[in-house]
Amino acid sequence: MIRSQAPNRKSLISGSQSSIANWLLIIILLVATFLRLYRLDDIPPGMTHDEADTGHFMAAVYRGTRSPVKVPYGYAYEPFPMFSGAVFMKLFGLNDLALRLHSAFFGMVLLLFTYLWARRSFGLATGLGSATLVAVSFWTVCDSRFALNSQPAPALFTSAAYFLWLALGIGDDRERRRRWAWGLFALLLAGSLYVYEAARSAAVAFGLLFVYLACFDRPRFRRHGLWFAGALIVAGLLAAPHLLDPGAWGRTSTLSGPLQAAAQGDLRPLWANVLSGLGTFSFEGDPLVTYNLPGRPIFDPVVSLLFYGGIALCLWRWRIRTYAFVLMWLVTGMLPTLVLGAYTSVLHSKVAEAPIMALPALCAAEVGRFVAARFGPRWVRALAAACVAWLAVVAASTGYDYFVRWGEAPETRAAYFHNLAAITDYLNDTEYRGDVTLSSPFPDLPLDPFIADMRLHREDLALRWCDARRSIVFPHAPRSLLIVPSNTPFDAYFAQRLDLELIERVDLQPDVDPFFDVFEWRPKDALSRFMTAPTEATMAGGESLSLPVNVGGAVELLAYELPTSGVDPGETETLVTVWRILDPAALGAPPATEYGYAAVLFAHVLDAADTIIGQEDRLDAPAWNWRSDDAFVQLHRFQIDADAPPGPHRLELGMYTRADLARLPVIVDGIAVDDRILIQPLSVTR
Repeated sequence: MIRSQAPNRKSLISGSQSSIANWLLIIILLVATFLRLYRLDDIPPGMTHDEADTGHFMAAVYRGTRSPVKVPYGYAYEPFPMFSGAVFMKLFGLNDLALRLHSAFFGMVLLLFTYLWARRSFGLATGLGSATLVAVSFWTVCDSRFALNSQPAPALFTSAAYFLWLALGIGDDRERRRRWAWGLFALLLAGSLYVYEAARSAAVAFGLLFVYLACFDRPRFRRHGLWFAGALIVAGLLAAPHLLDPGAWGRTSTLSGPLQAAAQGDLRPLWANVLSGLGTFSFEGDPLVTYNLPGRPIFDPVVSLLFYGGIALCLWRWRIRTYAFVLMWLVTGMLPTLVLGAYTSVLHSKVAEAPIMALPALCAAEVGRFVAARFGPRWVRALAAACVAWLAVVAASTGYDYFVRWGEAPETRAAYFHNLAAITDYLNDTEYRGDVTLSSPFPDLPLDPFIADMRLHREDLALRWCDARRSIVFPHAPRSLLIVPSNTPFDAYFAQRLDLELIERVDLQPDVDPFFDVFEWRPKDALSRFMTAPTEATMAGGESLSLPVNVGGAVELLAYELPTSGVDPGETETLVTVWRILDPAALGAPPATEYGYAAVLFAHVLDAADTIIGQEDRLDAPAWNWRSDDAFVQLHRFQIDADAPPGPHRLELGMYTRADLARLPVIVDGIAVDDRILIQPLSVTR
């Protein structure tokens, strides 16, 4: 006869000692709170682009103007965290700290419901042990401090599992009907499906449990099967509006390469990823420094042994529903990592955090029961003391690894753009008001500007974004600030022509991006030094034109320069163009998949047959940030084909919108005459 009840789950702490258990839980919560809130404002040491993208969507809801973008940079468009994050912005302000508090909150919710679920499943000792591992493990501590949209998923999913247990009467001495628990289970499961795609994989575990009960626990299935099926259907219907949107599967579609290879008969990529994914428990963890101390596995050797012991115990007792469900949850929750491998596994596996942390505690509790039966309570107390001591070691190791080894590592500071964080801190504190030109390696949306949106808390500063290695923006102002970090220094061409007054060099830590320079300058005067008169006529539509030349009503070409008189085949030429911004709105409304205006300047060298023999299409003064009457200078560097024939070759300039590659017209007297400007020919020599 198949057993439907778990073996005796009498806790190691029971009876008159229940108050001790309550104090232990309080201590666990306090330790977890400390590890999640300590230095939350400076570790992680800045923000990633994914975190800033998450903040953008939350801030849009907070402002009451939900973003229409469907395919964002960081896949942060999931609805639930948009609204839950907006609540935290309402409470704590529109800033990066609100995002991190949002994650820390759901990290604590995960801890609480892991305790409740594990206690109801396996007893008090396992509940306390599971909660402690969630509280102090490096993985769960890190995960609770990342400002990512995915953080509510494990908390909602684990709370759904707990209320399912209540609804099924699992863990009750006398089974009671709790119809309200079915409603909470459906709501929380649906909520998790609105957060993160990994939850959709883990949700298969509930379907497997339904089938399991039908096969192996028929008395309970007869009592609750219809309610269980109804709750699953309700959860599916609630989540359907989101799940039926193709945009909700953006990450799945971009990361399905190993499965596609396996479908074509090549199992090697999938097998390699399965092995690396399994290795993250004990051998070689996630290598990405952004989300892990590179290579650090989830468990140390001692806890690893208990983890594998917990798996063995669940396999041995698979006919008991609680043990079987742990395996179902573990496998379905780990499925994304098994497909994709160790890289970013700390995110892909996160919906399985509760069962992963429960397995070592389950094994330790079972060992305790064995010791109690064979050697008596004295040895049990010794074992409990040893477990507490080792958990203290785990907590200390987590604190050192997170706050020192990871939090202060140069690679971590680079991954979290600590220099941009320092620049925003500087701008928050400066007494200056007005225009600021800021050089950045990623000036386009949704990258560095979204970080500044979350960290810069002043409305009296107007930022102009550019990458000074290729472009400079000149605000339409008599005086302004120009900030240049060490990772985007001036191109030599700019450095020779800009008359800048260094206000100060702000030194950071010396190993990665060690400083940024703050200059005061006169943009209008500086622009005049780039206004080189062309040596030959400018052409468009077969007619000679005088500068400036209007392009699409959006910008006008003011000047250009070829610093060298000729170039050899296979060599690189530089072209300098100077532009004034007329009306950014002339670019047209950006499509729903774009955050803002996106345009590209093209510079093409053409042979006699109009074949491109050298080109560079780029814009390092991004169009989303354009303001009328500002100006910018753009450097183009392009390599001439090695087999280019000698002689003069036409050089064409123009602009197109990035979304549809449509060129902007050249406008003369209000009439579109061409879609390119022909400038001074480029001489190719031998």
